Amino acid sequence: MSLNKKQKIWIGILFVLYLAVLIYVLFFSPRFGRTQGNDHGVNLVPLQEIRRFYKGPESLMNGLFWWNIVGNILAFVPMGLLVALLAPKRPKWLFTLAVVYLSCAVAEVLQYVFNVGSFDIDDVILNTVGGLIGIFISVPVEAALAGKPKKSKRKR
Repeated sequence: MSLNKKQKIWIGILFVLYLAVLIYVLFFSPRFGRTQGNDHGVNLVPLQEIRRFYKGPESLMNGLFWWNIVGNILAFVPMGLLVALLAPKRPKWLFTLAVVYLSCAVAEVLQYVFNVGSFDIDDVILNTVGGLIGIFISVPVEAALAGKPKKSKRKR
């Protein structure tokens, strides 16, 4: 099962649109704190920020938890899905995971360099988890888009 050329073109267009929105959110959106001059730091301790936002079940009522933890995961689900659908045949998941991970790491470095965000290893972890979810979602999506091969009827 594979996607046809027309489907790949449409998925490519969706991917470009997704990247445009993602770049805006990661680097330019004031709503997401992307303003220059704020105090932007570096967190290289895995799970430090996640622990800061999750203090138990009561944390689930806090909007910051949803924006930071869940938002970081959901933001990269489309990348995992779309890259997996556009990726070379095999091993799709490994190629896609590498693209997602490297994209997340580069985005974090660039946010720090351009002083519009901090470098946070937890964001890289959460974004990569989102990409993995997208990879898993890509399997049934690709099957549905490609359709099942039709059985040929033989004349007897």
